[in-house]
Amino acid sequence: MSPSSVDVITLNNVVTFDLIVSSATGIISTQTLATLTNGSNSAIAIPLIRTDSPANNSLTTVEFKGKLVLPNNFIPGAYTATAMPVVAYSSSGIAGYPTPIISATSDSKLIGAINAIQVRSGGSLNLNYPTFVGPTFNTLKGVTFSDPKYFNVPAPIWKVGEIFTPSVYYQLNVPALSMKVKSSTPTVCASDGISLRLIGVGPCSFTVFTDQTVDYQSQFDNQIVTVSEARIKPSYTLGTIATQSSSALPLSIAGPFINGPLGLVMPVSLTPSVCYPAGTYITVISGGTCTFNYSSPASANYQASDVFPLTFEITRAAQNLSFVAPASVERSIKALTLTATASSNAPVTFQTNSPAICSVTGNSLYLLTAGTCQVTALQAGSTTLSPTSSSQSIVVRDSIVPYVKKPAIKRIRCARKGVWKTIVGTKCPVGSYTK
Repeated sequence: MSPSSVDVITLNNVVTFDLIVSSATGIISTQTLATLTNGSNSAIAIPLIRTDSPANNSLTTVEFKGKLVLPNNFIPGAYTATAMPVVAYSSSGIAGYPTPIISATSDSKLIGAINAIQVRSGGSLNLNYPTFVGPTFNTLKGVTFSDPKYFNVPAPIWKVGEIFTPSVYYQLNVPALSMKVKSSTPTVCASDGISLRLIGVGPCSFTVFTDQTVDYQSQFDNQIVTVSEARIKPSYTLGTIATQSSSALPLSIAGPFINGPLGLVMPVSLTPSVCYPAGTYITVISGGTCTFNYSSPASANYQASDVFPLTFEITRAAQNLSFVAPASVERSIKALTLTATASSNAPVTFQTNSPAICSVTGNSLYLLTAGTCQVTALQAGSTTLSPTSSSQSIVVRDSIVPYVKKPAIKRIRCARKGVWKTIVGTKCPVGSYTK
């Protein structure tokens, strides 16, 4: 069908229909009937006539055409068209199999009017299309959502202090439109046009809607809900856990555990390599700092609580580190071997704090340029040993080249046959003399 859009305010709006049908054995139909409808009470039939005349039943591809002049009183809307079946010509010379009902296409890409003719009046399409569906919390409507994010949306909480945002519970089918909300009980629920603030106890009456546009009729959904007292925010008081020793790991410590609105509040360990909850006990597997966070989630009657931290220490055995390095070295030696010993005999690693001056690989220190090289020896500790470290500063000097004094240059005057010359040396050549 073409064109995809017409305006009945303009005279002589002609819509053309072009149907091409193929059959390997030929086509016997000489015409078919197309019906243009807006899906309700507005419909009109158009004959589509075969273009080859006289008809050649053996043609394997046949074209049918028709035209329709829309009257000026034609009701605006999105109109689709279907054509009655076209019958094939069988090899035995009689009517063969028909096509199914044939649906027309157009260039229209408007949501709700795809493959339709947009019949407008003064620019307005006045399309009655469900621009949104919902809400998710009213199951009596039997609403079907196409977007999976609306399949399991929790019901809104109708309590003082809450915010109701329609887009969470209503699916917008036309992204170009804006979903809005207005309240008819502003002392209970106040609207800014996008959401509702529940501010008082009592019945809240509101409307979710999309505005009328040149394409779509306005759509609205009215709701009445009861707003009750605000949700309570739980607060918890935690006990304390004394400092523990790592000498006999693992440890199992009772609590503290607390009860919240939904039952036992289980802590979350922020240091699982040190400690973690196990049932109603805390299991300690390493020395260090053990930190838990306690909180309870939101529910229909309670807000989410604040986060309450609990921290205690698990002491580890101290260890000493012996690390001695030369106070200064010449850069010409290029590398040094570093040596350090922990009192626990645990392995020691090294790192440089002056990467522009020196670098470390394993226990080898490489001298890059003159300056002060700071090196740190570390023993990382373990579940029962505290970490320890020691740093040394090494002055890296450029190499000194010994200065060798060159002998002084001596010049003397020599005479030969009465001619004087100045030469470099300590005595005159043979046959010459000096004063």
